[in-house]
Amino acid sequence: MRTQASTMENKENMIFALIRRFNAAVLKYILTAKLRTIGATILGALGGLSLVSNIIPSAMEYSGIIDSFSARWELGGFAVYTMIIWGFGARSTQKIGSKIHGAIILGAVGCASALIVAGVGINTELYTLMTAGGVALFYGAFGGLLIADAFRSPPVDENDSDAPTGCIGDLGIFRNLKK
Repeated sequence: MRTQASTMENKENMIFALIRRFNAAVLKYILTAKLRTIGATILGALGGLSLVSNIIPSAMEYSGIIDSFSARWELGGFAVYTMIIWGFGARSTQKIGSKIHGAIILGAVGCASALIVAGVGINTELYTLMTAGGVALFYGAFGGLLIADAFRSPPVDENDSDAPTGCIGDLGIFRNLKK
């Protein structure tokens, strides 16, 4: 015998269906997040922050140009811009995935950003620019080697639908959640 459900049961079913759809959408978003790209960008941005807040001021102090506190004070306003530039550089390094090209890209980004911030923030003397540019070139090249190697995306085979794509959904703990 068939009976109709009360309106209260229908509302509960609608609420549960809405919650399930919302959970499925959130899970799909999380599973397709490209953590390698996000991680490389964040690590590159933090490298740019480190360059402005620690690497260049320490190099300036060791070479006798300016004390590190004054250098940090002068370069503090450029931290956000350096983080953005280094984030883009690290993202392109991750996308290419070659160690040598990564070292070249992030080394060039580091040298260019250091020359700009040191020239505008501290002074435009040749010794200051060479110190900042040389330290940043070395720091960026080493960072580019690491980021290009550690965060490169695994190869994707278009013919194999189960091939790894570099997404969080490829982790073993999420296999049961895929349809």
